Amino acid sequence: MQKAPSQRQAWVQRILQAQSSRAPEEVEAARALAETARQREACARKCKAVRGLAVRSRALAAEGLRQMAEAEAPEEFAGVQERWRSAQQVSRARQMKKCKQLGKDPRPRTPRSRSRSASSSGSAGSAACVLRAASDSEEDAMAEAAGLVGASDANAMAATGEAGLALAPLPASSAPQPNSPCPAVVGGAREESAATDVQVLLQQLSVEPADAKECAAKFLLYEGYGEEVEGMRSTLLHFYEENKPTLPPAIVTDMDHLVRGIDSEDAMRIPDETREWFVYHMMRQAVQNNLKMASILDGMAKKLKFLAANHQVECPVCLEAFGEGVKGPETLGCCHKVCKDCWHHWAKVMRGQPFCPLCRHEKFLGTVAAQASAEPNSGQSSDGEGADADGE
Repeated sequence: MQKAPSQRQAWVQRILQAQSSRAPEEVEAARALAETARQREACARKCKAVRGLAVRSRALAAEGLRQMAEAEAPEEFAGVQERWRSAQQVSRARQMKKCKQLGKDPRPRTPRSRSRSASSSGSAGSAACVLRAASDSEEDAMAEAAGLVGASDANAMAATGEAGLALAPLPASSAPQPNSPCPAVVGGAREESAATDVQVLLQQLSVEPADAKECAAKFLLYEGYGEEVEGMRSTLLHFYEENKPTLPPAIVTDMDHLVRGIDSEDAMRIPDETREWFVYHMMRQAVQNNLKMASILDGMAKKLKFLAANHQVECPVCLEAFGEGVKGPETLGCCHKVCKDCWHHWAKVMRGQPFCPLCRHEKFLGTVAAQASAEPNSGQSSDGEGADADGE
């Protein structure tokens, strides 16, 4: 008696039938739609990574100031500054690596281009993987930064970085009194608002320290952070210009207005005459600019996430609408999306080494056709495994 086909074999037949039923113009239209969706998903994730760096930079600066407020011995100040520098460098490198990975061209390379660099073929020439949720990745990045800077509470540090992103930059306040203590000095009581915490922590910079080591450490923290904020501006502008052609006109109009505000007069203003140490005003302005750019990136990330989630409504493999559960979309390393059910079966067909069905579409169709035409041998499925070996 002939053995009933496994769920995997049934899936292969169903996919072959669905793909074969489409007219050539439908195939091209579907490919164009999937490519636009891929670009928007990659753009959204890159924006999330750039936003994450801005948030971590703000959180790290606040943590550095907090630790300096608690420091007593001169060498402790230098230790805080060095930990901040190390954490900031790792944080920046992580963002750059993420954007570089997402910026790879997923299309197959020619034999000539592959011969130049075996690793340059991106996700198209090797087994594809499922991307983790962008929020999970950013949580890991914040935890790593907190560990490197020596923060006692990574969650509190993250809250400081995220605070006030939907609000205006820190409000102007009267100049601090020279002897105004910061919260860490008077017992570590947290202010109700994390943004206010940062403003109060800045007050320790209002008077130039008499100790040379403390003065040098605080100046280097300001100088390094100022350079990071300037680099943040360049990164944001480059990211926006790079992805601007793929965005809808309505979003471009809105974002143009926000991006122009980065170089406004208010963003560059510091008092001409003041009794405070100049580092206080420069650091405070850097914190404000950091918050402003993080807020712009936060809004942009939300818009891009919405676009990416709503542009592609059906799985390009089974041609069925995305939904919940097994019909929910799975985002691959190349930023193409397929439903969880199709990815599960495709991974089984490829014995755990699946490639993206969109990046190498012709190869995918050929593999599906070969699987569909292969006859089971002695109760074995066409890939050599028992029909029920995977629990189906």
